[in-house]
Amino acid sequence: MGLTSAMLVPLAHLGPLGHLAVHPHRLYAHGRFGEVLDLVDENEWIADAFGDRDTARGVLQIRAYVLTELGRYTEAETLGRELLRRATSRAGKAKASADLADVLVRMGRLEDGLHLLATAMNILETCPRNWRYFSAMSSVVEPARWAELYELSDLASRADPQWLEVDPNRRVIMDGQRAESLLEWALRLEHVGCLDEAGARYRDVIALTRPWADLSAEPDLESDRALVSAVLACALVKVGEATQAREMAASAISTLRADDRLFDARLAHLAYGLALRSAGEFQDAARELTAAEQLCALAGAPRHRLIFQFELGLLAAEAAPGPATTQLVSALRAHAEQLWRLRLDRVAMLRQASRRVQLEAAHATADAAAQTDPLTQLANRRAFDRRMAELGTQDSPTEEVCLLLVDLDNFKQINDGFSHAVGDTVLREIGYALRSESRVSDLPARFGGDEFGVFLATDLAGATRIAARMRTVIRDRDWHMVALGLHVTVSMGLAPLQPGMTGEDLFAAADKQLYAAKRAGRDRLAA
Repeated sequence: MGLTSAMLVPLAHLGPLGHLAVHPHRLYAHGRFGEVLDLVDENEWIADAFGDRDTARGVLQIRAYVLTELGRYTEAETLGRELLRRATSRAGKAKASADLADVLVRMGRLEDGLHLLATAMNILETCPRNWRYFSAMSSVVEPARWAELYELSDLASRADPQWLEVDPNRRVIMDGQRAESLLEWALRLEHVGCLDEAGARYRDVIALTRPWADLSAEPDLESDRALVSAVLACALVKVGEATQAREMAASAISTLRADDRLFDARLAHLAYGLALRSAGEFQDAARELTAAEQLCALAGAPRHRLIFQFELGLLAAEAAPGPATTQLVSALRAHAEQLWRLRLDRVAMLRQASRRVQLEAAHATADAAAQTDPLTQLANRRAFDRRMAELGTQDSPTEEVCLLLVDLDNFKQINDGFSHAVGDTVLREIGYALRSESRVSDLPARFGGDEFGVFLATDLAGATRIAARMRTVIRDRDWHMVALGLHVTVSMGLAPLQPGMTGEDLFAAADKQLYAAKRAGRDRLAA
């Protein structure tokens, strides 16, 4: 049995075989890491075999989370970079960036981690507010908390109540994340003497969690409600409502331990210990706070341990007041203040990383505009030539890629017989067809007047199927809607990149096939 120091992060979008990811995700939530690792290899293979790539990515996410919790950071980083490479949507890229940032922050590679975190937030600014967005935001919460960037953690864990109203499972996850982060923030503020700010955070926790704690939970939500109750109990005892907090914490301890959510149980032990301390039951309070601190130690969560050790110090000072315990509390507070200053440095580092990411994004946008054909919105000649130059170099070893060249048949007759405006419309429609039938890993381009090329990241058989589909879509388009009597076909030449080939060699091979298609009567594919 393991302990997870992370909050349960929702998975990204899953496919029709989503149960292959949901079950190991639940095991992960209960710290049953060995069982998860036994399951995920087989489940990923099944999802891939049936073509469910969304679920396969979800299974890999769970493996990465488990490796992170086990402290196998090098493996987790490798897998995180693979997930980032596989991400197809903008929200997916943001989530993968945040998950990888979590690994790097835990490894102590703060600069790299904060840069990825800033990248994730920059991407999410332009994403629609749907479940994929909130799933990615949940992934932002963990590295933000590990770096003690509570302001970002609070922002990332906020959810639109109206959007999540229909799904209590999702809403309790988001509210629970935010409340736990606010509680940690409040405790740290209290320990450095910012009592007014700490009090405001405690009241925010109470307002956020009390509705969930008062509800009768469904069986599937009982553990989540117990965690919310533990968070609420901590806040209540801090604002002087120790009696209610004591009963709530005792119940939460029982539920969370019964469900093997031992790391979550630390907060219930903390609340119970604080309530006992307020009642002067110092020995029992020490037992509970020590249990909370030990659960943090087992889960490898040093920042949580420091919070509980501080509370143990305050307990010692109350139980045995005197010069020694006063000096102990003073030393603990000085240490907490030093750590708080380091935290503020990290806040400044994140601001700098955010500015750097925004500049990089602006440069990337300008670069993309410079490499985009304004008529068809495909890559232009500059981008086409750049991709050609990358092929077959020492820096880019031989990869699985084919080049498809596409030439409009009798395009001059279309311009002369209908008009140049109709010709432009035809080019736009061809560009749309090529772009629609291409995948994220492919690069369609217009590199001449009526000349197009598509770099297809697959083998010759796969590229042939894609090219045939593109030709059929173009031929069967209702061109009469563009101009009465208009008929459009294309000739295509396809060639694979072979070992030892340069980009120029590949172009020559595809061009040879293109001319073979034209000599054979046009409106065909030669490969």
